[in-house]
Amino acid sequence: MVHKLIGFYGDRPEYTPKATDQLAIEIGSDQFVCMVKNASTNEIDAIEFFQIDQSNLDWSDILFEIKQNSKILGPSYSNTSIFYNFEEALVLPIAKMSATASEDYLSLIFGEDERTDTKFDSINTTLPTVTVYRIKKSLTELLNRNFLLFKTQHIYTNILNDLLNRENLPSVFLKLIVYQNHFIVVLIKDNELQLIQSYNITNSDDILYFIINIANQTGLSPLQAKLEVSGLVDLHTDLLEQLKKSFGIVSFDLISNQESIKVNPSNYSPYFLTPFFKLVV
Repeated sequence: MVHKLIGFYGDRPEYTPKATDQLAIEIGSDQFVCMVKNASTNEIDAIEFFQIDQSNLDWSDILFEIKQNSKILGPSYSNTSIFYNFEEALVLPIAKMSATASEDYLSLIFGEDERTDTKFDSINTTLPTVTVYRIKKSLTELLNRNFLLFKTQHIYTNILNDLLNRENLPSVFLKLIVYQNHFIVVLIKDNELQLIQSYNITNSDDILYFIINIANQTGLSPLQAKLEVSGLVDLHTDLLEQLKKSFGIVSFDLISNQESIKVNPSNYSPYFLTPFFKLVV
């Protein structure tokens, strides 16, 4: 049901987490990633990446199996952040946001579901916007039972806080964040958000098809757009070469202060774990 794909624990032969350290968790329908940031040194000391088999998605069983195979999730942390990476999310202006309106928008796009809780995050930009999203009630209840104190946020909020607060973005900017079975794409034009959306995929051709189709549907020429890439690109054969042939400028999102990361494995590309490290760096 759950497979550990990555487990790095800094330069210590035995990893011993402290309750005062920061624990960060990213939860998606097909993955569970956890990291520890050392409270004393402000460095990322450990990261684990678990792949979830979607054939039997019972969160109680999944979390139990992860805890059995994790060196990170054992103790209670005083500072825990949980980031949700689920596709049932929208970015809305605050003027259109209310409890009823949020549920109506989500139901219109994703269908009705009474087994979920509706949540929202404020996005830290000059424009008053929020991320509105759904989380299964069973998952919310499970997290409340297993973590004493924690704060939550949708991954869209973290991504947009990064991108929309950058200086000197190109007039046409595409962001591609690749995961094993899905990807997130962001389109910003003239410093205004045009699109943020998650797409399920089965191979690299799916990614190329969707992102070129997005450019075409919005009237953009791929050769004129700057594309920034990060995530598990190396797992999708030939994707990088296909993107370089299709887009005018392709760059990579890297962590600027690499010295704060003690678990940046040399057998992966520098951008491979950037989406996860950016949650806590």
